[in-house]
Amino acid sequence: MSGTLWIKDHKDDVKKHEKRHSTRSARKESQSEKHSSAITDHVNKYNHVIDWDNTKILCRESDWSKRQWREAIEIRKHRHNMNRDQGNKTLSIE
Repeated sequence: MSGTLWIKDHKDDVKKHEKRHSTRSARKESQSEKHSSAITDHVNKYNHVIDWDNTKILCRESDWSKRQWREAIEIRKHRHNMNRDQGNKTLSIE
């Protein structure tokens, strides 16, 4: 899946959950849920508005295995991120 499709998936998930928040109690209930996207969790918890127009793809990799390694590396390089885990690959150097 291309980077722009991943962004669209995250954006669609955020929008889907934002529409459900017509009351404070609905927002509070949503904050305790674990959504399919960590970005959605972040938006619900902090009421953060994501600037989708200025979202950047850090790296592109067409090979699935190499992409898994790249993702693990990028997660560790960018310590302040919204990822729930360290990626699918274990790196020996932290």
